Amino acid sequence: MPTSHPRHSVTETPAVAAVLAPLRERLGASVPSFGELVIRGAEATLREIEGQDAARASRLETFVARLQTPSLPQLAEAHAVRHATRVP
Repeated sequence: MPTSHPRHSVTETPAVAAVLAPLRERLGASVPSFGELVIRGAEATLREIEGQDAARASRLETFVARLQTPSLPQLAEAHAVRHATRVP
């Protein structure tokens, strides 16, 4: 049937069969279509990527905050090193 949408073909390799087997055992004939499984997988992957991005942004914010507000002992140590005299 003609369509303007891209078509995809999935071969049930051993890896694909291994993932589908528990679904088939549990759900029987009501296993979602491959299209629905692709949609669910893409949505889950996107959520995972967004979570990783949020975690990365949080770590960056923490790092920048630590750089902008050094603790007093670090400032004192830096001052001591800066003003120390060199021993020949």
